[in-house]
Amino acid sequence: MKTTISVLAMLMATSVASADTTTVTPAPVATSPVSASVEFDVTKNASNKYVGKTTLKIDLESNGPAFGGFDLKVTDGTITLGDWNVGTTVAGATVSLGKQGDLFPSAGLEAVGSTTLANPTVNESLIIKAGGLSAMAGFEGLDTDITDLDNVQVAYDISIGAIASTAAVDYNTDTKAKSYALSSKLNLTESFGVGGTYTYATKSAYEVNATAGAISVFMDGDKDNTVQHIGAGVKGNLGGLDLYAEASYDVDAKKTSPAVGMTFKF
Repeated sequence: MKTTISVLAMLMATSVASADTTTVTPAPVATSPVSASVEFDVTKNASNKYVGKTTLKIDLESNGPAFGGFDLKVTDGTITLGDWNVGTTVAGATVSLGKQGDLFPSAGLEAVGSTTLANPTVNESLIIKAGGLSAMAGFEGLDTDITDLDNVQVAYDISIGAIASTAAVDYNTDTKAKSYALSSKLNLTESFGVGGTYTYATKSAYEVNATAGAISVFMDGDKDNTVQHIGAGVKGNLGGLDLYAEASYDVDAKKTSPAVGMTFKF
């Protein structure tokens, strides 16, 4: 219990201290936008059969000095609560609690990619953000023991000209293991950019990508296998319907994993 309180206090103190040098903009007036979408995705399973998945999604999010949101998903007839969060602004820093992802940079396309990178598991968490600095305390499970921390993360976002970068570190309080991540993206024009993500946990891994308009390509690998996957994808909008088609090729297994999908947003 003392460890949990100490870590949370350190996260709050660090973020608030960072906020002292951050320009604070007035908080927006609270709003309650509701959005909904219907998604249909087709992928190739382990039995080499093409299977479809239908997802109905409802998102509710309120923004203001205090904020919160959640999403409900109906996937092939099963209703689940997805991400959720509730928070407020304290001394120029935002503080939120919920199932809200983590601070590690992401990679990959809509359905393929991001297979070699370290990706620490995070359940519910407390996240504090002030300027470019973010800190997170991840819980083992709020419904089992709110004093049991699973991991702690710190990340820093910085933009210099057309280059945006994120550095992050994860510390697992149970195993004492550390994971590191560094991601950068260079936007050469509004429609063309290149980027890359590097992570280190038990071994180093990477993914590099490039986007030109609606087309994206990527390549990934790790210390033991320099090139594991090569992939590409295209996405666009047809009459209000968001579409994508992509594939990843496993260089060693000589196996292609395709995926296509469409989304209609209300």
